[in-house]
Amino acid sequence: MNKRLWELYKKSAEGQELLNLFTLNENYPDNPFKKMENLLNYLKCCDSDHIKYICCVVNTLRINTRLGNIKLPKINKSLTEIKLNNLFFNYSIKHCHTDDEKKQFVLDDTFFCTSDSYRDKAALMDCFSLFLFYFYTSSFFPILFSSRFDIIQKHCDALGCNIPDIPKSKNYKDYVAYYLQLNDAFHNFADYNNLNDEEFCACLYGFAPMMLEENKNQELPEPTNIWFTGGGAGGKDFYYLDNLGKDTSYNQDNIWACNEHTKRGDIIVMYCKSPRSYIHSIWRADSGGFFNPFDYYHCRSTICNGIKVPHVSIHDLKNDKYFSQVPIVRGNLQGLNGKELSAEDYENLLRLFREKDSSYKIEKLPKLFNSSNINFGIIKIEKDVEENILIPFLKKIGYKETDWTRQLTLKAGRNEKAIPDFVFFAKGEKHFENAPFVIEAKYDMSSVLEQQKAFSQCLSYARMLHSKLMGICDKERILIYKVSNLGEADRSSPIFENHWKAVYSDNIIGIKLKKIIGSEIVREIK
Repeated sequence: MNKRLWELYKKSAEGQELLNLFTLNENYPDNPFKKMENLLNYLKCCDSDHIKYICCVVNTLRINTRLGNIKLPKINKSLTEIKLNNLFFNYSIKHCHTDDEKKQFVLDDTFFCTSDSYRDKAALMDCFSLFLFYFYTSSFFPILFSSRFDIIQKHCDALGCNIPDIPKSKNYKDYVAYYLQLNDAFHNFADYNNLNDEEFCACLYGFAPMMLEENKNQELPEPTNIWFTGGGAGGKDFYYLDNLGKDTSYNQDNIWACNEHTKRGDIIVMYCKSPRSYIHSIWRADSGGFFNPFDYYHCRSTICNGIKVPHVSIHDLKNDKYFSQVPIVRGNLQGLNGKELSAEDYENLLRLFREKDSSYKIEKLPKLFNSSNINFGIIKIEKDVEENILIPFLKKIGYKETDWTRQLTLKAGRNEKAIPDFVFFAKGEKHFENAPFVIEAKYDMSSVLEQQKAFSQCLSYARMLHSKLMGICDKERILIYKVSNLGEADRSSPIFENHWKAVYSDNIIGIKLKKIIGSEIVREIK
């Protein structure tokens, strides 16, 4: 972290305002809920309805604690992990109401969240962490942007705050436990940088986004997949869709449930649920799927470039000769979020649009990328990716085998070592080299968690090597990121991303990549 810039931010009007919003003391005259509401509005975490919901849940937690249903351990040095586990895993939250005669809150016999409802607990982590931060101890850091955990990841990347990998698990209890691991990582970073609790929060949510360089790549890769998703959470979804996303105020407005294999550029077929019950528009995925451990729906994606289409209802689909045999239609579109559509499904959907409106210009809708004439041979392991795809392209853009070092051993600590796959133009003392460019190759990064893990691994190598460029690739795609002088990279904004088949088959795409990582370009990087 750049401590000089942090000190300047901390003294600025913006920094002081955010620090104040994260600070509570006995002399503060306002209601803590008002301060919490002001914080959420200031950071544009969510809309006003969801802010009211968060405050309501936090109040429910507070009442459950005051009336003895949730027993918080005393705050002292003996706040052991066992006590913390009991705190997070063994409580149930009861509904409550106001007793008009006694003029006080009382607990109901019904449960808002039972002790073993781990999926609900993980999805309530923004509420629970805010409750702990404001009403228990600021040593529990709040998780804001719970539906955009990628934002927290990006902020941590910008600060150089190492956080644990998200667990790859079907047990929701593991995601509740992940908060404790995350909290430990935040404390380690805060201690190392001499930040108190309030300063760390301001650093994570206010200072970090200022450190992110604007590397947004406006060009989308050609789509290779088509996914269904649905909107219908009250009027907010419909408002966003009807305006094609052009009137949005919050960081979470353009996120939608998706399949974890969604890639940037993919086609998204948007279905409006009841009471509309029709296909509304076609969009593009503006990000790959990102994983939210603290969200009821774990996989999300951002969307862009919406195009309205003639409305095709579920009735139209069920009465169509082709779609009446498609499993998702036969199942009344239940569980449609993240369901994959085939190329044939998409072509028949375009046919229905034409039948609905013969004047509709189908050609403005995105088309699937197809480059079946490119054959990389048998790709079964990571080495095949390197030998059959990556190295031939490197040679094509001017590299010789002496320009890179494979499996270079770097010292990462007293008894630790790091071994990046490809290091270009390495110079310096053995085990402590510098290099302008590093690539980490994987066999398959189709899972969002695997791609995140590959990014974090490669970024750690880039920091050790003081690299200015880093790349990750697998059997399908290659992504290139710019690395700042402070060792920061924006995981959601690669400066290049495309399919290997497009890189090989389309000269324009291939030349664009060469202009970024060609041997002559990389050799001159200082």
